[in-house]
Amino acid sequence: MRVRTLFLTLAVSALAVLTGCAQKEETAQLSLYYPQVTNIGPSMSFISDAPSYHGPQPSAFAIEEVKLDGSAIQTSSFSINENSGAVSISDSEGLAVGSYALTISCEADGRRFKFEDAFLVKMLPIAPEKIEASESVLVIPLADVLSTDKTVSVILTGESVSIQSYSLIQEEGKEYFKVSKAGVISVNTSFKGEFLPGTYPLSLKVISYAGESVYENFVTIKITSLPVSVKYPSESGKVEAGLAYESGVPTVKASPEGLAFALKAVTPATDKISVNASNGVISVAEGNGFEVGSSYVIDLTVSNEYGSADFTSVFTLNTVAFIKPVDPATFKYAPTEAIQGGAFSAAPAAGLVGDELSFEFVDLAAALEGQLSLDAANGTVSALKGNTIAPGSYTVKVKASNTKGNATADLALTVIENPYFFSYIRYGNNLDLANDGTYADQFRVSSAEALAALELKPTTDAKTALVWSLAIKHQCGGTTIDEATGQLTMSGFKANNQGLILVTATAGQGTSGETSVTVPVFFSFLQPQTNGSLIIDYTPFVIQANPRKGVRSATPKSIGLADPSLLIADYRRTFNYYNIAGPETHISGTLNTTNTNTFIYSRWKAYFTQLNKAVNAGSKDPASYYTNKANLAQALLYIDATDKSVVVNANKWVDDDNICANGAFSGQVTYVTDGNEGGVNSGSQIFPIWIWFDEKF
Repeated sequence: MRVRTLFLTLAVSALAVLTGCAQKEETAQLSLYYPQVTNIGPSMSFISDAPSYHGPQPSAFAIEEVKLDGSAIQTSSFSINENSGAVSISDSEGLAVGSYALTISCEADGRRFKFEDAFLVKMLPIAPEKIEASESVLVIPLADVLSTDKTVSVILTGESVSIQSYSLIQEEGKEYFKVSKAGVISVNTSFKGEFLPGTYPLSLKVISYAGESVYENFVTIKITSLPVSVKYPSESGKVEAGLAYESGVPTVKASPEGLAFALKAVTPATDKISVNASNGVISVAEGNGFEVGSSYVIDLTVSNEYGSADFTSVFTLNTVAFIKPVDPATFKYAPTEAIQGGAFSAAPAAGLVGDELSFEFVDLAAALEGQLSLDAANGTVSALKGNTIAPGSYTVKVKASNTKGNATADLALTVIENPYFFSYIRYGNNLDLANDGTYADQFRVSSAEALAALELKPTTDAKTALVWSLAIKHQCGGTTIDEATGQLTMSGFKANNQGLILVTATAGQGTSGETSVTVPVFFSFLQPQTNGSLIIDYTPFVIQANPRKGVRSATPKSIGLADPSLLIADYRRTFNYYNIAGPETHISGTLNTTNTNTFIYSRWKAYFTQLNKAVNAGSKDPASYYTNKANLAQALLYIDATDKSVVVNANKWVDDDNICANGAFSGQVTYVTDGNEGGVNSGSQIFPIWIWFDEKF
């Protein structure tokens, strides 16, 4: 069954395809321009920017008529701000799919103007008619799993609000597959663990501008293999002369289809030993007549639908005079205390009496399911680092068994709050911004002396001592950190450039509760003009962007010109990306033609690929307003020429494996102050902005 869950109110993507409508009367001196709205569906909300215009300043806006596919309709879903002209779409659950056109009127220069079809909206279905896999089942041989080019594609039928991203729902620790932004499912060659044969039903999560949907059992991928290995809980076992015996169940690396076990040979030969064909358990019948001290080496043949393989000396059976039953009085665990989220293990206390014991949990509490492991051969209870067992007291029951009986012991487990856990370190800012985690740590200075004079002491919620370390990413060479206090001594000023360092604080270093927090600290080295003002003042100068949602920053705090409209600024050159907490594949570096494995190169490549052009790593185009002004949605990011806000477009900073950027971008901006666009490329050079990418924003 496919389950859909849609969030009813989400942000809408607006493509800047301008629709200009001039007043029909010959006396009209006003043109009004709105962006055409796409990627919106019923139940979604939207507020447009104020319209741009040519002529006298308009006011007193009103909606005169709404048409759906050319026919006038009555609806309250559209409204307009009478002062700014911004159009709002709300309470749209009942809106039909189709093309809407709004006739808008306004006043300007003492006259009333009316613009037919001024604001256009294409209302799309919130989801495609069908979402299907190109193949319902994909088969990949284990031997080819890292080299195969087999894929499954997501097929969309019918028009809808745009899909932002896909992801796969997989068992933890078996993330064998991945899905790209284009909806292509393939083997995850970056998976660090061992690929195991098996059948893997995958559910697909689809995120669109209208919300989130999950398609259960979207595709099944089979990793197939004839038997590769067989392993019993222990390599040998003891059988008491004359008594029956059963081994544990072996673990087999093989496709499960048609799995069967058969004796290949027993040395020395005997007909008293058998193997269960379906589960591989080795058995000895009662009254076997084995002599004390005799040993039997067992070879197996394991088969499945893909073939068979022989395995020699997989198990040795030793005959003894007596198997000791488990002695309940000797089966104990010492009370165990563990740190929240820390690894721990607890073995049975020394002196346990009993031969050939196997161990299993008894009535394991739901809160511990999937968190604890038990070694069936030696009874050790353990948990991995990063487990999510809540602080508290637990009783873990373990049963030890052999052919002579069983006994149960209780492990008293106490999980204490991690004394080393902490959530933040902050250096603050010198821009009069709140120091509550809302803004990045950021400092603007205009000289090397001012940089060196900064007293950068961190605050934190850590309850224990911290060990501090520093990584210098951009400029700031010579900066040092006090490893005991985290205080920074700054250096490396470069006029009109910027700096970035990463600071890491670690509590409980070397313990099971070790916790580390890393934060970026950003610097701006802009030089003020002779009048003391900045040519363009972004405060904050760090723009926080969610790669999946994009962002439009606030307008600059000020533009240091008598006539701000004469400032023309555009991204031009020296583009850098620094990985902060992204995957290793998002390689940091400066954009150039030689380092084609960097993350920023991959974003430039994606831009040119969408235009069917060869990648040009020396080009400004992916970040230029003026190159993309006919279709700003295709840019990676840009400085809007109208108000100088910074726009980061959604889903442009997501790699081909659908993994978001988690890092920082900088680029050189050139500008002129005479309104001459032609002079921008050779204009004055500054680095006024950092873009910090993280899905948490």
